[in-house]
Amino acid sequence: MPILLDNKVIVREKKVKDALIQKGFGDKKDSDLILDLLEACYLSEKEKIEIRDENGKKTDLETLLSRGAKKNKGFYNKLAVFKDLRERGFVVKTGFKFGFDLRVYPRGKKPGEEHTQWVIKVATQDEKISMIEYSRMVRLAGNIKTTLLIAVVDSENDVNYYETKRITP
Repeated sequence: MPILLDNKVIVREKKVKDALIQKGFGDKKDSDLILDLLEACYLSEKEKIEIRDENGKKTDLETLLSRGAKKNKGFYNKLAVFKDLRERGFVVKTGFKFGFDLRVYPRGKKPGEEHTQWVIKVATQDEKISMIEYSRMVRLAGNIKTTLLIAVVDSENDVNYYETKRITP
């Protein structure tokens, strides 16, 4: 049974773990599979896993969402983008270590099989991004040889993607 610990979900059951790894979920650490809260919320909502807390009590989706919102600014918008991309067949991972909200792998590929296709900055329709921040994101995406997408979540939770590339004359 997957267990919620702080802002991660630990999966230890071999059958469940293998099925999730096959679909590009989680990160292996020793003999465990670690799911972030975006993955856990998505899988819980789809009824693919049942998560328990440290005491063995079932954890509902609202608890996961609440924890995610407390731990991660803009969590609901990131989850909307995560769900949209997963529904389109992409493997999506957090992008914190790259300086972005998410990173996306080509359809049918997982980390280690292919390089990141896109890095994503999640924004709301009312959010303003300074030119300095925008320039930093474009430059950083170029440095890691991938493409920047700005995922704009509107008031109806629809997601629009804007691709940005650096053009050098």
